[in-house]
Amino acid sequence: MKLLSLTLLAAGIIGPVSVVSAQEIAATPVRAASVSAPDPAIEIKRLGNLFRAGDLAALAQAMTPPSQWEAARTAFERKRNEPTSEHERARFAAKMQELTAPDAVDRMMSKLEPELVKARQQMPALLLMAFGAMQFAVNSTETKLTDAQRDALRQAIPGIQDWATTTDFLSTDTLRRSLTLLTDAARRTGITDIDQLKALPLEGVLERVNPVLAAAKEAVRNYGIDLDAVADSLKVDVIERRQDTARVRTTVTVFGAPVWAEHELVLVEGHWYGKHVQMELDDVELEG
Repeated sequence: MKLLSLTLLAAGIIGPVSVVSAQEIAATPVRAASVSAPDPAIEIKRLGNLFRAGDLAALAQAMTPPSQWEAARTAFERKRNEPTSEHERARFAAKMQELTAPDAVDRMMSKLEPELVKARQQMPALLLMAFGAMQFAVNSTETKLTDAQRDALRQAIPGIQDWATTTDFLSTDTLRRSLTLLTDAARRTGITDIDQLKALPLEGVLERVNPVLAAAKEAVRNYGIDLDAVADSLKVDVIERRQDTARVRTTVTVFGAPVWAEHELVLVEGHWYGKHVQMELDDVELEG
């Protein structure tokens, strides 16, 4: 679920998401336009493409205004040039050993297998509760869904139920395969001690972590979710565009149904970002 959230984040879906019909999306007009800034739809699509490519360094920079990125690089450089205490060195080495030791998967499995046993007893009831909640959302007038959203959710329920009932989320074999992918990727980073990490610039650290993102995608695919396919399905509709603000609707396909959200964007240093970026910049100016 964390990786699914990451996909939606990278695709520009930040905040609550809803299900809506494709017809409703197609009918949304663009109320105002400005040619003085890049197309926000293209910029958001680029985030999805970068996530699809697994380029963490480029993705992080694309999601951050240049001035904030430079501030982050400066802070990182300052931190990595500080002396490293023996306690920090030992703590980092111990954490990396947990991930990269030859028996790392066996150790993690020994901790997780008892939890899987407990969860298997609860899973049937949890699935029934989840399916009941979806049916309630579709059929009850007490929910805040529109008629179009109810229809879209009703269409999506069969796919969701099929995925939930045919996927063994508590399989020890699947869990072991997924953990093996992640530990192998951690080894491929080549980082075993904190001094190796501090020898790299910020972009270099992110590039080293690329194998972990690729492995995480593959691990989630073991549970029936193709994050790359979700990112590939991203569509962006510009609802309103002014000189330095815009409102867009992003849509991805999950389990055969469109999932959408609307976002307020602001133009910062020549590029479009979520409204929270402007709030963070204002906070920095107030603190200054």
